[in-house]
Amino acid sequence: MNASKDAKTEKRSDVVKKNRKRCKTLTVPKSLARQGYVVWFYEHGKYLGLAWNETASEIEKAHVTDDDHAIYFETFAQAAVACDKFVSPCRVLHSPGPGERPKLMG
Repeated sequence: MNASKDAKTEKRSDVVKKNRKRCKTLTVPKSLARQGYVVWFYEHGKYLGLAWNETASEIEKAHVTDDDHAIYFETFAQAAVACDKFVSPCRVLHSPGPGERPKLMG
């Protein structure tokens, strides 16, 4: 390898190291109420759920704090599509069952 390729490789590795330092570790909830895939807004500690909107007099999708009121999707694809519709950073969690530790999916 010549000197210019070595310099490029070093720069790339420095960028990767900086990005790893900037990424904060997410603290996944210890358990969820049911089995399925949940949209989790990790910066707010909330889930995608349903809530009553007084002004519209109807039930709408909203951020909910209680995982029991979250929307549980049957597939990862359904949850991922729901994630795409929100500006707030979110991830998908998979709960294997009630009271079991969820897995961070994407």
